[in-house]
Amino acid sequence: MGHLKMRLNKLLEQKIELDNYLAKQLPKSILQEAIQGKLVPQIAEEGTSQELLEQIRAEKQKLVKEGKLKKSALNDSVIFRGGDNKYYEQIGNTISEVEVAFEFPNSWSIARLSTICQLTDGLKTTGKQCLLDAKYLRGKSSETIIEQGKLVCKGDNIMLVDGENSGEVFTVPQDGYMGSTFKQLWISSSMYEPYVLAFIQFYKETLRNSKKGAAIPHLNKELFYGLIIGIPSLQEQRRIVQKIEQLMQLLK
Repeated sequence: MGHLKMRLNKLLEQKIELDNYLAKQLPKSILQEAIQGKLVPQIAEEGTSQELLEQIRAEKQKLVKEGKLKKSALNDSVIFRGGDNKYYEQIGNTISEVEVAFEFPNSWSIARLSTICQLTDGLKTTGKQCLLDAKYLRGKSSETIIEQGKLVCKGDNIMLVDGENSGEVFTVPQDGYMGSTFKQLWISSSMYEPYVLAFIQFYKETLRNSKKGAAIPHLNKELFYGLIIGIPSLQEQRRIVQKIEQLMQLLK
């Protein structure tokens, strides 16, 4: 009887280990399939993403002119697939082969994340607002009201750029001043925001494990901006996110 009990306990331990492994790995596998274009089929009638890249470029030029983005936001490279099926990057007049982690569908465009995302400081202003630091956003501290700070609005995205969890993104639940360890995450309005956030979520561990600085570790911005993202048409981005949500629901 005792021997049987030991075997059952061992099996139970193995089951818990397997459940924990699957709970961690399956969501990541779903995201990996999603960002490679394997979750949903490509539909030719939806058009290409080249139009999106042109819209993104125009939007950034407008925001730089208005002082909402830095001039460096316009320093985009062009990544393309050559006749030999390898990927190449053009910066100015220089073309060089570039390592791409995944194969992407032919109808997709490829770009560095900096093409569609920028980390900004937010609008500095005065007046009483709630302090949106990591503890408050995680529900681990009560509301603190301060007199001035960098204002972000409900629905904005902010990213932790200092500390152990650098690279984590929060969607702001209410207007307030973002904590000092955050930057505001601008995502081009030509992209479907949840698709971009799913891409960043996939690289969350990579960003967290590649921090810079010893005393206060902070986000490796070069790594973040240099990530290569596949860009499908807007309709396909929406279909991909819908499929991600359906699959994640099944895991609950």
